[in-house]
Amino acid sequence: MKIVILEGSPNKNGSSNMLAEQFRKGAEEAGHSVQVIDVAHSDIHPCIGCI
Repeated sequence: MKIVILEGSPNKNGSSNMLAEQFRKGAEEAGHSVQVIDVAHSDIHPCIGCI
């Protein structure tokens, strides 16, 4: 199974990100493919395709 984890906390060492890291480790140990995306620190812009 492919799993995407979205981390939204601005605190990189906070409890939310630590929980996400433990979830990632457990999912990978169970044989799943995991991708973590740190949306709080990503440079994300709105879609401009309809302009």
